[in-house]
Amino acid sequence: MNEKLLSGGFELRLRKAVLLLFSPARSLMLWRRRRSVENRLGALSDHMLKDIAVSRGEIPFVASRDGDWNRFR
Repeated sequence: MNEKLLSGGFELRLRKAVLLLFSPARSLMLWRRRRSVENRLGALSDHMLKDIAVSRGEIPFVASRDGDWNRFR
């Protein structure tokens, strides 16, 4: 058999295995980051939230958006 064909199949299987291993870890990391942003925004007063144009009801939506998470530190 062709070695290139065999190694290509192995690389594909290895790539899939790595994705399966790291996907749950990435999901957990994103969930923890989202919860952190929700908690930080939830701790702000209504006046401070109004200053950044976010209502209490929008906090989960804002936290779920990909973006610059550090701006809420």
